Amino acid sequence: MPSQVATPTSEDVLAVLRSTMQAEFGLDPDAIELSAHLIDDLDLDSIDLVDLAVSLEEDRGIKLDEDDLKSVRTVGDAVNAVRAAFARRTSGGR
Repeated sequence: MPSQVATPTSEDVLAVLRSTMQAEFGLDPDAIELSAHLIDDLDLDSIDLVDLAVSLEEDRGIKLDEDDLKSVRTVGDAVNAVRAAFARRTSGGR
């Protein structure tokens, strides 16, 4: 019987985002909170957001849904998109 991997908690995903965004963009991890706007507060641009998505996909083995990514504006939105991608992966969906 295959083991099911649980979808990570929001806190787990936030920790991954903090680590990835610090490494990729040199951001202060303390500034990366759920309410932080990726463009207005963290000074990321659309290319940075694509780079972040690709990095998460490669590092975590998930596929982020293009429709989910279009609505990502805050760190909290990114957390939700990543959790949704994990949920699809663990349920066998893409």
